[in-house]
Amino acid sequence: MLIIDQSVLDDISRGFSVPAQPKLLLELLKLMADTDPDINAISNAISKDLAVSAAILKTINSPLYGLGRTVTDIKMSVNYIGIFGVVMLVTGSLLKKSFDPKNCSIDLEDFWQFTSDIASAAMLIGQRYRPQIANDKFFSLGLFHACGVPVMAMKYNDYQQLLDEALTTPELALTEVEEQHYGVNHATLGYYVASSWRLPKDVCQIILQHHDRNFISEFNSPHEQDLFAVLKLSEQLVSIKHSDCDTADWPYVQEKVCEVLAIDEETLQALVSEFTESK
Repeated sequence: MLIIDQSVLDDISRGFSVPAQPKLLLELLKLMADTDPDINAISNAISKDLAVSAAILKTINSPLYGLGRTVTDIKMSVNYIGIFGVVMLVTGSLLKKSFDPKNCSIDLEDFWQFTSDIASAAMLIGQRYRPQIANDKFFSLGLFHACGVPVMAMKYNDYQQLLDEALTTPELALTEVEEQHYGVNHATLGYYVASSWRLPKDVCQIILQHHDRNFISEFNSPHEQDLFAVLKLSEQLVSIKHSDCDTADWPYVQEKVCEVLAIDEETLQALVSEFTESK
């Protein structure tokens, strides 16, 4: 299990271009800290950012949410999916805006498309197999789990080359390959970003450990097992859909993931068919 101490966090803050928590998110967190949060104030704060508002409405009106009517403004969005759900969508939109594609050594458009697909898959899997967990947690975990990747790509010009080379050594987790080359890995950086943006602590912990192939077998918290299992299954389904191949981690976690979610081989294949055939 990875352990992060303050010295590691201090090194990250000095050596990497890590996106600071946006003013809009800070304002929303302050508004939500009130005993009785003012929905109008929250909606107005979000509505001031036209790009974020448009992204929120586009997502909420997508088939993913399956609402019976078109949502036309932010206040209406809050009424439908709740304050925390909307804030998580805002957080995701702000994250995507925080990285400059001109200074990044990977294709950010492709990266965000891939992670957005994982976030959507995590929401669907979470709704189906763990409905007792707030669905916005699965969304934020799916979107943020690899947010350390663009941080790495902003610093290292050869990072895409490393990603390509990592495909030839699937016996090593990507974080191990990164540590060998750079002495740091994207899971640690992602944990730093998620923590500084005040994501839930359990989500931050899974971000830190999401490439630890033994993690799901080592801890006793059913809640963390559920989050980890849904994320790894979502990664696998999206990988098969996009690339027609397993993720490097899947052979090492498949048995335990399926055990935690009570999914047999027949159900797993049905999920693969469902996701690969969807648009």
